Amino acid sequence: MLREFQIVPAQQALNQHQVQIKVLESEEAFMDMIGTDGYFYVHKGDLHLEGDLILDTDKLDKMPDGRPLQGFVVIGHLTVDGGILNEEGDYGPFLYVAGNLTCRNLLIGGAPVRVEGNVNVAEVIMLHYNHGWMRCDGIFTAPIMVVEDYYLMPFRKEISQFYYNDRDPESPEINQCGESDDGSPVISENLRMLLSNPMTTDFEEIRRDLAAGESVIQPQERPLEYWRNKVRRNWRDLKRVPMEMRTNNLCQEAMAYYIGALQYFPPGAITPELATAAAARDGKALRYLPPELITRELCYIAAEHGAILKYDIPERLYEHALLCTVIKKNDWQMEHVPVVFITEDMLVLYVKSGRGAWLDRYCQQSGVSKQKVLERVIADDIKYLENIFNWHLSPATYAYARQRYDKPEYAEMWEALQQRFARKIGRLSTPPL
Repeated sequence: MLREFQIVPAQQALNQHQVQIKVLESEEAFMDMIGTDGYFYVHKGDLHLEGDLILDTDKLDKMPDGRPLQGFVVIGHLTVDGGILNEEGDYGPFLYVAGNLTCRNLLIGGAPVRVEGNVNVAEVIMLHYNHGWMRCDGIFTAPIMVVEDYYLMPFRKEISQFYYNDRDPESPEINQCGESDDGSPVISENLRMLLSNPMTTDFEEIRRDLAAGESVIQPQERPLEYWRNKVRRNWRDLKRVPMEMRTNNLCQEAMAYYIGALQYFPPGAITPELATAAAARDGKALRYLPPELITRELCYIAAEHGAILKYDIPERLYEHALLCTVIKKNDWQMEHVPVVFITEDMLVLYVKSGRGAWLDRYCQQSGVSKQKVLERVIADDIKYLENIFNWHLSPATYAYARQRYDKPEYAEMWEALQQRFARKIGRLSTPPL
C-alpha cells in the first residue's frame, strides 16, 4: 500500500471530489469504464513522492477485500522524483491531479489522466496506444514529447528538443518515423541523437526503458550484468547489447526465451551445429539463419518442429516429401504449397491431418479427383471417418464408408459413428436404407 494516500471507497471519493465529471469525455464514459466498485487512493494537499509512481494495475498491491484499485486522486500539486509509469497500453488506474504535475519521466498508456494545472517533465513525455486518454488544462513542458496513436485532448505545449505526434498535422515532418530494411518502424534520427543508447531504434524500446525506471537521455554505465537483466526481461534487447558484450552465454540465454534472438547473434556466431540445434528446438529458426546455412537436411528438421513454409523454408528447397512433412504437422500450411507440387498423395495426407477445409479448391487447381482422394482416406483406416463425417459427408462418401466398414469386425466403431452423426446422416439426400 502507498502510505501517502488514504484508501477511500470509490463511491465515497466520487461524492467528495466529483472526479467522474473531470476524467474521461463524460460522466457516462467514466461510469462505463471505471464505475463505483473498488477503491481510490486519495491525497488531500500537495504531495511529493520519492521514486516512481506506478500506474500498471498488475504491479499494484491488492486492496484489502480484493476489490480493484480504480484510481489516484491528488487534491493539490503532485511531484514525483522518478517517473509516472504506465507501460500497459490497454488499461490502468486513472490519475487525477487538481494542481500541477511534476516528474522526471511521464509514460502513459491505458490509464486515463487529468491534470488541471501544468505538466512539467524533466526528460521524456511518452503517451502511447489508442486505449488511453489524457487532458492537461495547463501547459506540457518537457525536452522530449512523443505521442503515438494516443487520444490526447487539445493542449498547449513548450517542448524544447523533440516533438512527435502522429495525430497532430503540425508535428514536424523531420521528426516522423522511417522504416528499416525489413519494414520495421525506426524513430527519427533527431530523437536518436538525444538518447543515451545509440542502439535504440524504436518507440517500444524507449517504453521498455522508461517502464524500468531508467533515464533514456542521461549517460549511464551499462555493464554486462545490466544487459543480462534487460535480456531476461525481454529477449529483443539483445539487439541493443554492444557487440563486444554479446557473449555466447548471453546469446544462448536470449534464444532460450525465443528463437528469434538468433537474428541478433554476432556475425559468425551461428555455426552449422548451432543452426541444427536451433531448428530442432523451433523450426522458425530458419527465418533468422544466414542463407548459406539452410540446407535440405536442415529444412526437414525444421519441418518436424513447426517451420512455416511462407517464412522459413526457401522455395528453392521445396520437394514433395518435405512439403508433406509440413502438411502432416499443420494442415493449414497447404495454402502455401505451389500448385505444381500438389498431388493426390498430398491431398490424402491433407485430409487425414485435419479438416481438409479447402479440398475442393486444391483439387480444382491440381486436377485431382476429390472423390478419389476421399475414398482413399476412407479406405486407409476407419479412424479417418471422424474427419470424413465431420467435414466431407455426402451420399457418395457415406455409401463408400458403409460398404467398407459396415461389417462385423468393425461393428462397434461403425455403430458409434452411426449414433454420433445420426442427424447429419439423416439429412443426406439419399438416406441409407
